[in-house]
Amino acid sequence: MARIIRPTWAIRCVNSGCRKLFEVAMLDEGKQQEVICPECGEHYVYPPLNDDETNE
Repeated sequence: MARIIRPTWAIRCVNSGCRKLFEVAMLDEGKQQEVICPECGEHYVYPPLNDDETNE
């Protein structure tokens, strides 16, 4: 069973067939986490960093 850590943010899955709203832990500045939609299993890296787009 996953443990909910407070404070949290809610994000919505962008998979067109899902659109599930779920909670993710609010992290310190500059840190990221991999999250998985509990409904459809889609993987996300949250929060997205602007540096990721410019370093590719």
